[in-house]
Amino acid sequence: TSHLYTIPHDPSDIDHYWRTRQFNFITFGAFSEDFTEGDGTTITAGYYTADNHLIYSTTVFCDNNTYTSYITEKKSDPDFIVEYQKGTLETPCEAEGTFDLWFKVEQPQIMWFVYNAQPLQYGFRNVTKNIKTSGRGEVAPTKRLTPINSKWDGDEAAYFNIKTTGSAVLDQFDFGKCFTWPRKLGNNCTLVSEWLERRMKAHASISRGTFLPEYEILCLPYPGNQYYYWKQRKVHAQRTPDNKFWCCCTNMTTGRVYKEDTENYCKDTKDDSECTLPCTSVTYDKEIVQPLVDLYYGKREVLELEMKKRFEVDGLEGMREKDKLAGNTTEESLEDKGQHW
Repeated sequence: TSHLYTIPHDPSDIDHYWRTRQFNFITFGAFSEDFTEGDGTTITAGYYTADNHLIYSTTVFCDNNTYTSYITEKKSDPDFIVEYQKGTLETPCEAEGTFDLWFKVEQPQIMWFVYNAQPLQYGFRNVTKNIKTSGRGEVAPTKRLTPINSKWDGDEAAYFNIKTTGSAVLDQFDFGKCFTWPRKLGNNCTLVSEWLERRMKAHASISRGTFLPEYEILCLPYPGNQYYYWKQRKVHAQRTPDNKFWCCCTNMTTGRVYKEDTENYCKDTKDDSECTLPCTSVTYDKEIVQPLVDLYYGKREVLELEMKKRFEVDGLEGMREKDKLAGNTTEESLEDKGQHW
């Protein structure tokens, strides 16, 4: 299978391209049940110019669970494709297993692939970064990825192409997002939250995760934690030019913004720090919430206070710890316990 995505804006258009951080290409797929090592299964993703010149690509080789990336040699004429880096996969390909491959473009020569939460690029350079401390501008040392140093730069890109051979099949593609997950996870908030956490920058090498760890998804407390809270307080719902937090009214089963309408059902928390959107009137699902309220909280308002505490005090790790102490496993739910859930 294959998928080709044409970039909707000229890369030289600064407003649409380089000022938008979420210039991401995300592909999800799976291996068929008859996959076996040695059947020639590969996953290849690449970034190209309008004239089909290679900027940067990577190939996953399932036969030996390795990857190799490629660039166009800087001074070659005509183009000469060379190996850039190679390594071993942390997650081996397996029958009926799933995979996700992210390609993130940060600058014309700064870009990287992430496969199943594993960065497929290594090497850093030391740079200085201006920071503000107590109102004074200071310079702090930091690390950044080494430029790929290909003949062709990212600002000359025209399209992204991904294709598979053998037993790997593509089934979902997203562009321009950093906060997305495979639909195959189903409607289980806890599974989605754990999947996203493994791909946070705090859980990958420096600057090579897929999104900032400050974003998080609020699930209902155990034993209803397979459902999403009807008002998310700290998500990234839009392709915006800076790292904004958004408050959104979300479907309790799917986690999607209500009616997919971010304009009316999401607000920048800088403008509304208390998240005053009237989500209770649009995304609160009484049939889902009432059993939890009846069992543990008595009133919906008490549950809302608990969710506010989880967001403001407990944080992601605190939420998980509470649910574990309550006897949580991601497979359990009120439905498993015979409740109307």
